[in-house]
Amino acid sequence: MIILFWLLSFSVHATDSVLPANVFWIHYKAQVSIGEVQANLNRHHLVAREIQSNPFRAHVSKFLTPELEEKLKKDIYVAQISYDNTPLYPDHFYSPFGFTPKQRDNWTTGWIIAVPSILLIFGSSVWDWGNTGAHMGFGNEGWYGQHSYSGGADKFGHMTSHYIETRMTTWLALQAGHDIKTARKIGLYTGAFVGLALEVGDGFSKYRFSTEDLFMDSIGIFSAWLLDTYPALDEFVGIRWQWWPSHEYRDSRNTAKVDVTSDYSGQKVFLSFKAAGVPVLRENIFTRYLTLDFGFFTRGYEPDFTPDDKTDNIQRRYFSAGIGINLGTLIFDSNPDSTAVRTAGSITKYWIPPNVTHAVIREEL
Repeated sequence: MIILFWLLSFSVHATDSVLPANVFWIHYKAQVSIGEVQANLNRHHLVAREIQSNPFRAHVSKFLTPELEEKLKKDIYVAQISYDNTPLYPDHFYSPFGFTPKQRDNWTTGWIIAVPSILLIFGSSVWDWGNTGAHMGFGNEGWYGQHSYSGGADKFGHMTSHYIETRMTTWLALQAGHDIKTARKIGLYTGAFVGLALEVGDGFSKYRFSTEDLFMDSIGIFSAWLLDTYPALDEFVGIRWQWWPSHEYRDSRNTAKVDVTSDYSGQKVFLSFKAAGVPVLRENIFTRYLTLDFGFFTRGYEPDFTPDDKTDNIQRRYFSAGIGINLGTLIFDSNPDSTAVRTAGSITKYWIPPNVTHAVIREEL
């Protein structure tokens, strides 16, 4: 029933977006970053249908009341409100990192060189790429099967890590001064390259090249691109990763503490539907910060120091459904004009500590 209400609420929002309600553009001042655009929208409880850049403009679907118009005109980030999307500053360039166009291009070149270099060093030292003398090979890891080496936690880990990585890269490219379309392409291509490179590297190790991993990488990368492209959808749904060091991770016998991604017993992955993305719920302080969370997690797989004859007795896979807190928006709302607060809100949009969600349903698979 809860799920049906949530989805119906969003469908009303989607229907509203195509009705001839007041649809207007907010034009931002020249020296405004994407974080400050989000701060402006957040402060006025607005959700953009589309965001364009150089300079930033937000396409908003809402009745433009005189009160709202007056508040927007007084906002420190807003230059103009209009029904026209023509940029106020032709040939505009701005980098929150303080880059010139040449420095931006140098950053992009450095990023293209740094990503594969860091990946190669990390893979060789942590995942034994090329160190075992193995020839390139393919493997079947059993998807989410109970008897696979991680119970499927690694598959969701691949999806989540590439989702976060792609979105982070897009944000970095925006800060460097790229326009929003180019930034999304850089994020998309970086995510795709890293996903493929990881599997090629694994092909020369005990893990082997996994088409299953590549498939889950693709889901994470595409989800990131989709939510970066459609801000209203991003406000409504997201992927959140919970990690807190497990007992096994802290065990003195665990020699791979640098690789937190393999601490599956300390992780949970959630698909979160956010009330902040539904107008009728977003405006109410009692519902604004609620989330509907569907989770998957495993316990007893990796790290594992249990004798082989007892392993099957402790390995468990779980599905959960429950209510949670939109920690990212809650933090962001506390002071959206603060860079530190916006940073903390952005981090908790993707990573959450334990007990932020409460499972109403928890079923062993």
